[in-house]
Amino acid sequence: VTVCIFNLGNSREILDDILISMSSVNQHSEKSEEPLLPFEIDYLPEFARRKLQVELKETPENKEKALAELKKLTSADKTTNDYNFEEDLLIQYLRHSKYDVTRALNHIRNYVTLRKKNLRLFQSIPDDEYFQSKVSTQFVIPLPKRSPDGCTIVLTRTGIWDPKEMAYNDLVRLSMMIFLQFLRDPMTQVNGFKIIHDFQGTSLQHYRYCTPHNLHFLFHATINSIPARYAEIHFINESFVLRAIWALIKNLLSEKLRNRVYFHKNVEELHQFFPRSVLPVEYGGELQDIKTNWPRRANKEHEINDMEGQPNRY
Repeated sequence: VTVCIFNLGNSREILDDILISMSSVNQHSEKSEEPLLPFEIDYLPEFARRKLQVELKETPENKEKALAELKKLTSADKTTNDYNFEEDLLIQYLRHSKYDVTRALNHIRNYVTLRKKNLRLFQSIPDDEYFQSKVSTQFVIPLPKRSPDGCTIVLTRTGIWDPKEMAYNDLVRLSMMIFLQFLRDPMTQVNGFKIIHDFQGTSLQHYRYCTPHNLHFLFHATINSIPARYAEIHFINESFVLRAIWALIKNLLSEKLRNRVYFHKNVEELHQFFPRSVLPVEYGGELQDIKTNWPRRANKEHEINDMEGQPNRY
């Protein structure tokens, strides 16, 4: 693995960027009057149906017309014409693009090209016992409750990943599997993700994987390829690893997405965005135990995931 050397003399400039982001944090209500929905849900609530129609522009007529057009385009396109895509997968891309069929097609092209070049990184992990014996499999998990506006809250803890326990490619493979399975949930398709990236415990053993190649792949996969909507991205427990990553990716992000990125100097700042009831105790929240077997269950379902996609969960 090539070690990426960064000019840490510029870390003051990077830290200034972080402090500027801190100062522009929006004030979100800490409390919600409505009961919070669980992450695992099997229906689309009325507020999400309204959002689907108003914000994502999905009506029965638009859906039928756009789906037919996207099928026609993917059948004619040289990058995608070998695949008979699952309708639910095409609808994921239409929702992600707010029913801009051309934009949806471009994302599908990116996805097909990326997956063809990196087939193994999109496969399930074959050893089911992997999830029982390796702490690193809890590197990226869904929190058990959704945000008040229905988003899936994802916690990533880079510091618990042990490269000696789990190879970097398996870490990427785990992440891709989890996000592709997240996206089979219509509730997540409509409302998107709020992601908390915790860099507590990161060190040189993690830094050595911060190569331009690795970070570009992750950026291209998560932003330009899979149909994920990111409502907010939060960073906490800043470290030199985070500074290195931010230096490399900040100019790749659109202004719209950069405005959804927040850096926090303490857990109290997270409470401006999340009710305590959805956060683990280590972030000043109320959740005592966040260990979950959801990644293991999702991995089992991912065994049949191929380029053409899978049906939604409901």
